[in-house]
Amino acid sequence: PKWPKSSRQGLAIGRGQLVSRPPESGPGPQAAPDAMALRGDFQGGSAGGGQGLGLGGPDDGGNIAIEKLLKWNWAFFGGSLIVFATAVGTGIHWMGHPTFAPGTFFSEFFLLVFGAIMIILDTPIPHMTNHLHIKAARFHIYKFALFMTRFMGRGVWYLFLATMVFGVLWDTGINAILGGFFTLYLVILGIVAMGKGLLMTHKLGRVREAITGAGYSADHYLSRNQTGLSKDQFKVMVASATNEPDLFTMDEIDYVINALAFGPHNDGHVTLEELRYWLSPGPPLMV
Repeated sequence: PKWPKSSRQGLAIGRGQLVSRPPESGPGPQAAPDAMALRGDFQGGSAGGGQGLGLGGPDDGGNIAIEKLLKWNWAFFGGSLIVFATAVGTGIHWMGHPTFAPGTFFSEFFLLVFGAIMIILDTPIPHMTNHLHIKAARFHIYKFALFMTRFMGRGVWYLFLATMVFGVLWDTGINAILGGFFTLYLVILGIVAMGKGLLMTHKLGRVREAITGAGYSADHYLSRNQTGLSKDQFKVMVASATNEPDLFTMDEIDYVINALAFGPHNDGHVTLEELRYWLSPGPPLMV
């Protein structure tokens, strides 16, 4: 449904449908619970205070959405193993054939560090993923490398690592066959991840254009004192703005919310501040 721009009624989301909010001017009795905009005790919404929405720590139970689907997790983990194994194998080779090559030394060192970081981030083994120290390390890595939580960021990163793997295996002549195979895998992984990110970025841009083109702001979709939208509420907002209820799958909604978040973790909510930033003028948000 569409509302005229001149209407002074707000738009709120509740129980999977859109509910118009009474005008804010003038005193009056409160609306009945079923007619109210979404409150803090319903669908995980928050009626006050923004703590914990989008900014979390390693033990806050937050979710990093890029790790959600197992197929992506294993694909990224395979890439991290390739990078780490390449660094270890070529390092052993150079220890057996010592030579003065500072450039090669630093390339090997950083490739080893990058491979270890990616294994920490992408390991799909639950016992390792839930280990306290691993969770803390992942949180701090994401905190200072937030692009790792985006498909676009991961895609560019693996393309960069592909060039390093190619250099240490193919260019040096250590093993051209493995160099070609490993590089091909990382390049395909990077391109596919970037393609996924570009597709979702384009769709999210369409939603933003629809909302801003209608003259609405982020506050239009929240009730009074509400600080954010849950996954279901965000999906309903997308459907109301574009008239395409299936524009995003629920997994893609996770990825979008993750991209909107100001921090590396989120609990499935988009805060009002994050919505306002997304709808403000500027380049499209990369997913």
